[in-house]
Amino acid sequence: MFGNVMVRRVLLARGASLPTNNGLGRAHYSIESILNHALVPNWTKSSVVEHDNTSNIFIRLLNRWIKHPKKVTLEASKDGIDLLHITDQEQAHLVPYKSNIPVAVTIHDFFHIRPRTIEAGDVYVSVGDNKPNYIRKRDLKKLKLGLLRADILICISEETKLEAEKLFPSKNTFLVRNDVDVDYWNPYKNPISRDIISDFDDESKCLVITVGTNAPRKRLNFIKEVFSNLPKEVREDINLVNIGSDIKVSDKQLISFFQHAEVLLFPSISEGFGYPPAEAMAAGCPVIAANLPAHNEVIPQHCLIDPVNIDIWASNIIKIHNEWLKSGKSDRIPNDKLIEHVNELLSPKRHGIELSKAYDEAVRRFEK
Repeated sequence: MFGNVMVRRVLLARGASLPTNNGLGRAHYSIESILNHALVPNWTKSSVVEHDNTSNIFIRLLNRWIKHPKKVTLEASKDGIDLLHITDQEQAHLVPYKSNIPVAVTIHDFFHIRPRTIEAGDVYVSVGDNKPNYIRKRDLKKLKLGLLRADILICISEETKLEAEKLFPSKNTFLVRNDVDVDYWNPYKNPISRDIISDFDDESKCLVITVGTNAPRKRLNFIKEVFSNLPKEVREDINLVNIGSDIKVSDKQLISFFQHAEVLLFPSISEGFGYPPAEAMAAGCPVIAANLPAHNEVIPQHCLIDPVNIDIWASNIIKIHNEWLKSGKSDRIPNDKLIEHVNELLSPKRHGIELSKAYDEAVRRFEK
């Protein structure tokens, strides 16, 4: 209690302790960070329940289905805990069967809970596993039942929220977007030298990047097709670096790439949130992205183009290359409007305010 304001305590829970270079790990860390830094009005973190990762399938199942759920239930039953927040839907089985406090689960996407095939022009991309094995089928059933036991579903995009309302119409849903650590990526507050990416860089060429895995939904093959349609003189004057698929980089190197690349290409056909374009914009880096849910909710309209038209993608890349030539091949000036856009929409402060509203409403409804 500070003054007349009561500060409530939230217990965070997840499965394995995932690193921050993993999307779910990064999202969990963001929630933990804003609670630790008093950015969630009237709420603070009690503790985090998690376990170490292991490659042993039997230990993993024992932890996932038996030991860890018991531990979460025990911790959530202790005095002084006002809310349990499970930070991703892949751990929804952790929702206690009879909880004395409200339980929130963050939904990043429903790719595995509801697999689907997405059309991208004449290409069809499968998202999620349409033929899970017996163990995974049981696991998915546990996740769905856990989501039904939860009091609120916190969704990171409008697209995910709409899907949650269709799949779980009895649940209360809230839109709380992930945040981006704007100061971390900011080229003025945290400038990182271009020298640290020299192993992958060629300053005599126009630096263009992609960030993502080789998963089909990331559509890196589409970028290869686009480049094959560029004029030879343009294609040979561009250094295309595929981060996360062709090369692995350190956290500092990734900042440098975002701060010095002429553009990030983001052709992904399906995302729960889509960190790379948000982080690139926070670094002042221009983005060319497919105009598709859910990343088109946070990317400005002028950065979005037809997801399958090769000619449009090629013409946009040619334009970027021409601007680089006109600048005398000098280092790009940060795009302050993109930095400001991310600051307004996805800052940790904004995330904290929206998360507090969801927590408060969960408590209010639970106490009715």
